Amino acid sequence: MKRSPTLDHALALLMAVGLVHGALPRSGVFDTAKAAPPSQAPSVGPLQSPAAAPGAAPAVTTLPPAVGEMREAILEAVHSGRLEDLAVAVDLNELKPELAATPVPDAIAYWRSVSADGSGRDLLALLGVLLESPFAVTPLGRDPENTRLFVWPTFADRPLATLTPEEDALLARLESTGKVATMMAAGRYTGWRVVIGGDGVWHSFRRYD
Repeated sequence: MKRSPTLDHALALLMAVGLVHGALPRSGVFDTAKAAPPSQAPSVGPLQSPAAAPGAAPAVTTLPPAVGEMREAILEAVHSGRLEDLAVAVDLNELKPELAATPVPDAIAYWRSVSADGSGRDLLALLGVLLESPFAVTPLGRDPENTRLFVWPTFADRPLATLTPEEDALLARLESTGKVATMMAAGRYTGWRVVIGGDGVWHSFRRYD
């Protein structure tokens, strides 16, 4: 059977296209998107944590290491449930923390004397609530590392009229209804507070009323 010239011409064209296509590299002119050289590729930096909202209290993770270590030493006693375990944190200081308006020779005995039932467990619970809550930073002097004071609760030195709903709830956990009413009338917080220096020194744990 004799093929037509038209069919022979079509077959020849198909073979030519196949040969040309097979000779082209896969990343040739048919690839419209070419990768940029490494020197031109956009750089990707480390992931950044979201910025804190304006006016938000600092997170515990932002505490200097020395402050965080003292906080953990206190919380270890809190979690043990034994008041005498607080002696470990107290003894980390060369100067003992201020506990009252007058010097206290024996911290554990003093805390037992001012606790509700003489066991001191209520003070341990109070310490836990304070140190698990937001804190404030008070700058002192020129050395940013060792002269800052870290204060719990975060509203210890702020007018109580400025409290957020979350801070109002924290105040209610720290104080009785009657004491909260007295403080609100006075406009200032006079309850328990914890102060740790930027160098990790436990400065105080006391009331101011």
